[in-house]
Amino acid sequence: MYHEPMQRVLSCAALALGLSLALEAQPLVDEGGILNAASYLSPRLPGGAIAQGSIFVIFGDRMGPATLAAAGFPLPNTLAGTSVRVTSGGQSLDCPLVYTVASQVAAILPSNTPVGSATLTVSFGGQTSAARSFRVVASAFGTFSLNLGGTGPGVITNFESATSHPLNTALQSARPGQTLILYGTGLGALPAGTPDNGAAPAVQINAANVELYVGSRRANVAYAGRAPTFAGLDQINFVVPGGVEGCSVPVAVKIGDIISNYVSIAVAAAGGVCSDPLSLPSSLLDRLNSGGSVRLGNMSLSRVELENSVPVAGIQALKIDSGNADFSELTPAALNSGAQLGLAGSSSMGTCYVFVGNPSGLFPADPIRPRGLDAGTAINLNGPKGARTLRRAPGVTGSYNETLTTGDLLGPILGGGDPDGYLVAGNYTFNNGTGGTDVRGFNTSYTLPPNLNWTNRAATTTVNRANGLTVNWTGGDPNGYVQIYGFSPVDNNDNSVRGYFVCTERTSVGTFTVPPAVLLAIPPSPPAPTGSSLPPRGSLGVGSISPTREFSAPGIDYGTLSSTSMVIKPVPYQ
Repeated sequence: MYHEPMQRVLSCAALALGLSLALEAQPLVDEGGILNAASYLSPRLPGGAIAQGSIFVIFGDRMGPATLAAAGFPLPNTLAGTSVRVTSGGQSLDCPLVYTVASQVAAILPSNTPVGSATLTVSFGGQTSAARSFRVVASAFGTFSLNLGGTGPGVITNFESATSHPLNTALQSARPGQTLILYGTGLGALPAGTPDNGAAPAVQINAANVELYVGSRRANVAYAGRAPTFAGLDQINFVVPGGVEGCSVPVAVKIGDIISNYVSIAVAAAGGVCSDPLSLPSSLLDRLNSGGSVRLGNMSLSRVELENSVPVAGIQALKIDSGNADFSELTPAALNSGAQLGLAGSSSMGTCYVFVGNPSGLFPADPIRPRGLDAGTAINLNGPKGARTLRRAPGVTGSYNETLTTGDLLGPILGGGDPDGYLVAGNYTFNNGTGGTDVRGFNTSYTLPPNLNWTNRAATTTVNRANGLTVNWTGGDPNGYVQIYGFSPVDNNDNSVRGYFVCTERTSVGTFTVPPAVLLAIPPSPPAPTGSSLPPRGSLGVGSISPTREFSAPGIDYGTLSSTSMVIKPVPYQ
């Protein structure tokens, strides 16, 4: 027989166990885990709200069955035990479900959901999640991409005839003047009385306010509305404007001041395989078009000069020199889903591409990496200031890198360093000794070209995102290219969600205007922390990309040597 104190202990233990099991079974919706199903833009970014009538995804845990359950038409409000309820403007509405699995649910936000601040709960297995907040807006468009992550080539087809509209890829380009069909979600609500859970008829939605940009040019939009094939799915039929061409031509949709995610298309004068100065030669693209693969090698020397807003030890700028080498095998599948085809993350000439997310470095990296090729334990570099070693990146086959010097700052503070950095004018050699299992030994050389001069650098102190931004330069390699880079985070935390843009132009042009449709896609810069003497976070950079020089090595089909040099200064975005 139990004594009374023991009975209390056991009763409390049983209660605690029951509560623990209930919490373990309760569905969990991730903080910030309610996203547009096409763009995956963070809710903290300008385009990250959820539009009435759109398809959205919910990330979390214990929200559905262990294996995916997909719905048919009409879409149900409960699927495999999962249901989603949204509360906004004093109304609670059930969402039609597209699919459900433990970690992810896709649903349609009812068209009659009031705009404004809203909350959402997910129920599964007799348990309901804690409510998560999100924003409901009339429209916030997202374009589907082939990598299903909201970046790179878009889910866009070339309209050849009523019965033929193949997917646009670098191997099947569009022609200027041709009609293309873009697929996404978030144009807005269906007309009153039209159910959200069935395949809606083709109906224009918010078409008068839809702007679509191909490169920096606005395209004619022939139709913007529901695709008559799937609930919540939108399509935009547009005409490729003249004057744009390349393998990575950015495409974005603007509704008011809200910009979609950026995707890309390929455009060529005659269609077929595309051509781009910073992309692969057409002969190699032809090989990919025939189903083959291409083994590539790229080695580059890079300088980033960071202007200090407040001089440190009398030093106004920090030079960071680095060397990089990458060896990989590109297949048609990897080509069609990769975020960027050009060197140095570049888009096609005269265009800009926008990246968003939480990258760890100064520049965003392509999330799709082809199979790496082993080129040995290291790449040896030798230049006017001596020998350096590009070391293999841990756990990444075929990738080699090294910080060569961080000049200026190290000298006065640490009593050493080189104020000019490692990369000075002269000749540089690369070799990999006897090589690796995929790429055998090679030895090649490269001469650094002259840098350009950003002439309106001092005058550029603030960027008004709605007005566009003009950059001017002189000098540089006349056969080279200019890259313009911008960055702004949503707050001052080191792991903040960030927006980046990268624009590419020929050096000989001398000027470039970054359009509002690019700048509005990144967040305004946050104010400096209270009491701080630092300016608001945000950066603008202008630099050069050299013409590529080919090199050969046993085990690769095409090798390139190049260099980049960029000056980056603190500039807030308003």
